[in-house]
Amino acid sequence: ASLLTGCVIHVGDASALEGSDFSSILGNIDIAEGKHAGDISSVNGNVEISDHGGADEVSIVNGNLEMGSHVSVRNIDIVNGDVSAASHLSVLKGVETVNGNVTLPTQSTIGGSVETVNGDITAVDTTIEKHIKTLNGDITLSGSSHVLGDIVYKESESSWGKKSDNKPTLSISASVTVDGSIVLHRPVNLDIESDELKQKVVVSYGGAQ
Repeated sequence: ASLLTGCVIHVGDASALEGSDFSSILGNIDIAEGKHAGDISSVNGNVEISDHGGADEVSIVNGNLEMGSHVSVRNIDIVNGDVSAASHLSVLKGVETVNGNVTLPTQSTIGGSVETVNGDITAVDTTIEKHIKTLNGDITLSGSSHVLGDIVYKESESSWGKKSDNKPTLSISASVTVDGSIVLHRPVNLDIESDELKQKVVVSYGGAQ
């Protein structure tokens, strides 16, 4: 693995770097178009993966992950950072953030679950093969998005979850498919166009109306 501090790591100039692991503290990591890295770990720096690039495990603390089109990664785990991509994102496992938004673009596939604590989740024409889970984030699903598992609003169990009086909003377009249930462990504003999906809502918190 390569450990560099205070600089920008560009992967793509030397073919020998392809497939290597990269760690950075106080620096950004850029994966060039068509190049694939191994595991990427960044603290206080952003990670950018260009079109048709990829990586194995991507782990970031205090930094954003920006991806182009047709990017493939194994897993994404971020604390204090956003996840975004242009189109055709492929994640073999899952996407997890603590304080960061997850924006999944058109024609994307997530092989596992998408989870946040305080971040919003937005998906357009995306297939999520397991669940969507959040505590305080808004969830917006549109287009031909398909969730094979459940949509779950969690109750706070740890210090990560800030008690908030502001209710998050779950918005689901009529064209979206959810195979599982919509489970609410906390109050949520519901904007669900489909009557069929409204029947999938399970309220499981005290004092619910």
